Amino acid sequence: NNNNNNNKTTMSVDNEVDLTLWEPLPSIPKPDDFRGYAATTIRDTVYISGGLLGSALTSRGEGKSVVQNTLFAYNMETRQWTELPKMKYCRWGHRLVGQEGGRFL
Repeated sequence: NNNNNNNKTTMSVDNEVDLTLWEPLPSIPKPDDFRGYAATTIRDTVYISGGLLGSALTSRGEGKSVVQNTLFAYNMETRQWTELPKMKYCRWGHRLVGQEGGRFL
């Protein structure tokens, strides 16, 4: 067992990202106040489920948010959003895990 500190291996990682490689994606087909959804990826598809639509509560308790049961898929090759069949239950603030063969809440 060699405890000599002179034998350390040093690695350098270039953390700079070329932002010119990034490009905007088409917006999800929901209004701007869509939030609280869950997302995951499986291969070249991004899935977004559930969420809230509507205004958040004001300081006087006004406003209304509606929990959603929607499920969307974004295909990264075709750059298209598709609305999938609705989930059985409305959900928000949840987690979504992708695994080959299915999506799990």
